[in-house]
This record gives sequence, C-alpha cells and structure tokens, in this order.
Amino acid sequence: MKKPMILVFLAFIAWAAVPASCFSGTEPAIETQIQGLDARQALALANQWHWERQPVKTYVTTKEVVFQFQSGETRKVALPEHEMVVAIAPYADRTHP
Repeated sequence: MKKPMILVFLAFIAWAAVPASCFSGTEPAIETQIQGLDARQALALANQWHWERQPVKTYVTTKEVVFQFQSGETRKVALPEHEMVVAIAPYADRTHP
C-alpha cells in the first residue's frame, strides 16, 4: 500500500517542478502582444509586465520602447518624433537602494 502512495507523491513533485510556461506556451504569446501598439500603449504594457514580474526586460531610449525577451528576441516600438518620455523616481533619502 505504501508503494502506490510514494509513486503518487513523486509524480506530484515532478509535475510541480515543471514551470507553468512549459504547459501554457506563454512566451510566444507574450511576444505577439506588442504587435500594433503605439508608444503609449507599449509603455503601459511595459509597466504592467514590470508589476506582474513577466520575464521581459523593458527600457526606453530617446527613440523607442525596447522589449527584450528570454528567447533573445528584441522588439522595439518607436516613440513619436516630437515627444519624449520623462521618468520621475520618488524618493525620501535617495533615488535608488
């Protein structure tokens, strides 16, 4: 009787150790969410992904919003020619830890 319980336990541990992305295929889907976005939408999505802790590195240059994915792919969304992004970091004693 103990042998089947041990096998069930080991099967559960093996299943739990596999990342959810292996089952859901989220990486390709996440990359396609950028298609057709303007700069403001891309910035909003970058902020959303930051707070959701998505596996995407995002940053803004003077010309574009840049998305770097774990797959190594980089996608960029151009900023409007006559607009810029200003980031303000609130702080009490200093700007960064």
